[in-house]
Amino acid sequence: MSHTVIRPGNHYASRLPAFGDAPVVKLVTPRLAPARFGEYLIALPPGGGTVRPVAPGFETFVYALEGTATLSGDVPLGAGAWAYRPARDAWSVETGDAPALLLVVKRRHEYAPGFDVPAARHGHRDDAPWQETTLPGFRRRELLPVDDPSFDFAMSLLAFEPGIGLPFTEIHDEEHGLYMTAGGGTYFLDGEEHEVAAGDFIYMPPYCPQGFSAAGDGAEYLLYKDTWRDGF
Repeated sequence: MSHTVIRPGNHYASRLPAFGDAPVVKLVTPRLAPARFGEYLIALPPGGGTVRPVAPGFETFVYALEGTATLSGDVPLGAGAWAYRPARDAWSVETGDAPALLLVVKRRHEYAPGFDVPAARHGHRDDAPWQETTLPGFRRRELLPVDDPSFDFAMSLLAFEPGIGLPFTEIHDEEHGLYMTAGGGTYFLDGEEHEVAAGDFIYMPPYCPQGFSAAGDGAEYLLYKDTWRDGF
């Protein structure tokens, strides 16, 4: 399989030990070759959260889509907030009186010789200003540093005005996990066209020909991409 598109109507609720009975949608895991990361939707009920801390061993990025939660007792996760935890850290999450929907990315950290392990950090999407690109109507926000080789992946918000799309068909070594956060459009994947809307998820493997054009209301998506490494 060269790519996959998962829509809310295709969601299958699984479970993970650290989250007890909270429904977990495994959007992609390494069981879908050649994926080298996991991305999950975790729906936490009011008063819910981890039943035990998530053990160290994997670096993790958590993005709050809906509701309010708290990471490891002191990091607020309202809608649009995010947190990064390096592989050496355990972490936990709790909700209050309302439910929360979290998007979680998990991967094994690939060390770069001569560079320190990234430290834990957190923030909100609004902390990073929109950056204009060379294509008018196409902007991006970088939630993790893209100029620091100690980080082996990036999390970016990409926004397109109506009718605007990627300027060319991309073919590259990096794999993607893409979650549509607003609007919709047409994604071109390995010769196929897919109409996508908010809530849809796309996994794109390395070297999958890809392109995108936003629909009449514009579009935004949160994009995972491995960076600064060559796959060995």
